[in-house]
Formats: sequence, C-alpha cells, structure tokens
Amino acid sequence: MGNQVELLVSLQVVDQQLRERTEAIEALQQGLAGIESELAAQRNLLDACRAERAELEARRRELQGALDDEESRMKDRRMRLNRIRNEKEASAVRREIEVGKEGNQKIEEDLLVVYEALDTVAARETELQKEYDAIEVRRAEQQAKVDTEVATLSAGLDEARQRRDELAATIDSELRRQYEAIFVRRRGLAVVEVRGGTCQGCHMRVAPQLSNEIQRNQRVIVCPNCHRILYARAETSVSA
Repeated sequence: MGNQVELLVSLQVVDQQLRERTEAIEALQQGLAGIESELAAQRNLLDACRAERAELEARRRELQGALDDEESRMKDRRMRLNRIRNEKEASAVRREIEVGKEGNQKIEEDLLVVYEALDTVAARETELQKEYDAIEVRRAEQQAKVDTEVATLSAGLDEARQRRDELAATIDSELRRQYEAIFVRRRGLAVVEVRGGTCQGCHMRVAPQLSNEIQRNQRVIVCPNCHRILYARAETSVSA
C-alpha cells in the first residue's frame, strides 16, 4: 500500500498542475470577457447617440419641409395680393402673409435649436466613436495575447491529462475516488505530509502512535482533524 500512497502524491502534483492551468485559462478568459463587456457598454452608448441624432435629423427634415411648404404658400399669397383690386380681400391676404411670417419665424427658431442640438450630438458621437475604437484596439491586442497564452496552457493541459491517466490507472479505484473527493472538498490539497508530528494541511498535531505508522507509508491514513490523506516523505520514512 505504501506504493499507492506515493502514487497518490504524484497524482496530486499532476492534478494541481491541471487545476492551476485550468484556473489560469479561466482567468485569462474572464479578463477578456471584462473588455468585451466594456466594449458592449460603449457600443450601447454609441448606438443611443446615433439614435438621438437620427431623431434630430428626422425633426430637422420635418421642420425644413414645413418651412419650404410655408414659403411656397407665402409666394402664392404675394402673387394673389398683386392681382387683387378689392381692398377688403387685399387686407385679408396681407393678414395671411403676416401670420405666415410669424409661423416661419417660429419654425426657423425651432430649426436653429435642432441644428445646435445636432452639433452637440455629433461632437459627442465623435468622442464616443474614438473611445469605442480605442477599446476595440485594446480588445484585439488582449485577444491575441489570450489566444497565445491559452494555446500554451492548453498544450500543457494535454500533456498533464495524459500523465494523469497513466498514474490514475495504477491506483486502486476505490482509493482514487476517495482521493478525488477530498481533492475537490479541500480545494486541491488532498494528500499532505506529516512533518515533525504535525499535519501540514491543518497544522494540528498527530498522535505519536499514528505518526509512527504514517512514517511507514504502509496503509492509507487520514488526518483525524482535516480528513486529508497523510504521508511521510520517502527520505524520512521508516522502513517496515
């Protein structure tokens, strides 16, 4: 059984490497996800600004159309006024012209407000576009970096998985399942050394008799406190 304990120690080293590489890949991808989220938020701001500009453009066209129509009617009124010989009718047309001028002035004022708003929105859109482009460049650079690092880490993962399969095949299946459950529960530390009579997992003292038995590495013994599998280093263990 001593050989099994030593194999568990070797298996844990490989599993820790797998865990570290997997977590490193996840961290890289999360970092990229953060930039993607930032880019999406900036895109939403840019889209909202463009939508606002589109509404203002529609309002500008509407007002310009109304102004053009009123100018056309004003032209007709002036032509009518030149043909009218009846003072009463002429007075009515002149009143229509005055009302039309007032209406045109109001439209022109509204148009001025819209043009000013368009200038403001256009300037904001330009700034938002610059910020979006900068984030996109940063995203592309980060993507290239992540792709390179993930490829390197993934290659190491393949090698580690192959090594793990080889080691796992040499360990008793029931013992391996016990180890794997502890490895998950104890966040990557299932097999720990007993050094100076102390469990290096929870740093609690181990009973002397139990410590002596652990030194022999002849059977699987778990820590009474943290329930990790205990072992002694080969160079310090005592032969049976």
